[in-house]
Amino acid sequence: MSTVPMPPMIAASIIAIGIAYAIFSVVLQRKLVDPKRMREIQYKVNMLSKDLNAMIKNNASKEEISNKQKELMPLMSENMKKQFKPMIVILPIFFLVYYVLLGALYSGVANDTVYFIMPLNYKGLFFATVLILGFILSIVILIYDRIKAKEEQKQSQMTEGTGSSLHPQEINK
Repeated sequence: MSTVPMPPMIAASIIAIGIAYAIFSVVLQRKLVDPKRMREIQYKVNMLSKDLNAMIKNNASKEEISNKQKELMPLMSENMKKQFKPMIVILPIFFLVYYVLLGALYSGVANDTVYFIMPLNYKGLFFATVLILGFILSIVILIYDRIKAKEEQKQSQMTEGTGSSLHPQEINK
């Protein structure tokens, strides 16, 4: 079966749809999840996990370990729920775009391909665009969030005047 090259304007429009979807999904995810609250939860989970591991190494009583686990589990559950929430919205939108929109717009070029490492049809090109851009945007957002968290920690230390290296939530305890 021979492949027909995809017209450049069609490839560009598919890439544009992929870029628009990736940006939309990132913005939607940021709106549905409070990044500051997520950082707080993750910090607390890390601290409780370290405490729990230390308790296990020091042969603490089963009751103490059980109490620490009871404190940790609701936080882990909340963290999972907050991470899963955007997927419930974003995934159906992806399937609508992938199967309905792309199928309606580009069914006439279903056998045309673009060479990007390997030949890709219109759905493959869209998926590759979303995957690559999503990966890049995730890294950028991760770096941004880490910088923001460090700034918040410095700001909190300055306002408290403690000079402590504790996390802002630990200072208030």
